[in-house]
Amino acid sequence: MTDLVVLGLGPAGRAVAHRAAAAGMTVRAYDPAPDVRWRRTFGMWSDEAPRWLPDAVIAARSYPAVVAGSRRELGREYAVLDTDRLQDALPLDGVRVHAEPADRRGHGGAFVVDARGPGPGADGPRQTAAGVLVPAGEYDEVWMDWRPAPGVGAGEPASFLYAVRVTPGAVLVEETCLAGAPALTVDVLEARLRARLAARGLAAADVHERVDFPLLERGPRRGSSWCGVGVRGTTLHPATGYSVAASLAFADDAVDAVASGRSPVRVSDLAAHRLRAAALGALLGMQPAEQRAFFEVFFGLPDRHVRAFLSARSGPAATAAAMGAAFAAAPWNLRRRLAGAITPRAYPTRR
Repeated sequence: MTDLVVLGLGPAGRAVAHRAAAAGMTVRAYDPAPDVRWRRTFGMWSDEAPRWLPDAVIAARSYPAVVAGSRRELGREYAVLDTDRLQDALPLDGVRVHAEPADRRGHGGAFVVDARGPGPGADGPRQTAAGVLVPAGEYDEVWMDWRPAPGVGAGEPASFLYAVRVTPGAVLVEETCLAGAPALTVDVLEARLRARLAARGLAAADVHERVDFPLLERGPRRGSSWCGVGVRGTTLHPATGYSVAASLAFADDAVDAVASGRSPVRVSDLAAHRLRAAALGALLGMQPAEQRAFFEVFFGLPDRHVRAFLSARSGPAATAAAMGAAFAAAPWNLRRRLAGAITPRAYPTRR
């Protein structure tokens, strides 16, 4: 008798399988390439890391600022993970691993966690980015810098700079399209990034990372005997693209819930996710100048609201309170965008 079936062994699925097996559950996992090494850069706020995560998986820590209309120090530690160490810290001892694809059906009485990532041909809003590595000290560390890259006109789609320490000696400098339908291409973002580097007299480097992934997956997020995680669930934040901290923390929630005969994804999780998806809809409808103005307002909110909205683990009350605070603090021209926040099914394009 199998207690739990995990589909997909990326960070979210592997964490669930690892924690469930460590808790004594009988676990099966399916992934066509279970041993492939992860190559994405994973970052999280240190205070959101699950307690069981070993310190050794942290490659670098920093306190990045944000820049929209002004520069703000968040005073919050940010951690970038060593992906090889993270993967090795989630051994699959005791898990029956099948190197093949599988779907949610045909697993008897086992509860299924679907961590397969986006389905084939996923459409809708996407996040894209292009990044290079530069020596530490050659670029100020910022989590978001919304000042336009050199040569980008006022009416062109907005992108921001993400520059954080990824090792003691290196900073990842990445031009990012937060969300677009359609999103800016990675090639466009690379050109903007190289323009920023050239303006600072830095030599062009080979692209270290290319990012392109959907922020939403259509369809249900849980059923009577299954639930999704990551983009198939509620742990990928559709308005920021962040998922790793929430997905790792979800692992123990899944173990406890399945052991108790409950779904790990609660009705309140679905409600909070719908609010975050509505915020994504509002961002997609903003003009570039409005996006920059919005983030100046947002990062000026009390810290409790900023933290609550950025977390994919916040409940609907805290998420709604943060969105309400942003609406109240916004100028009138932004309020109409925020008031018109819609569900993501329409996938609005910038207008």
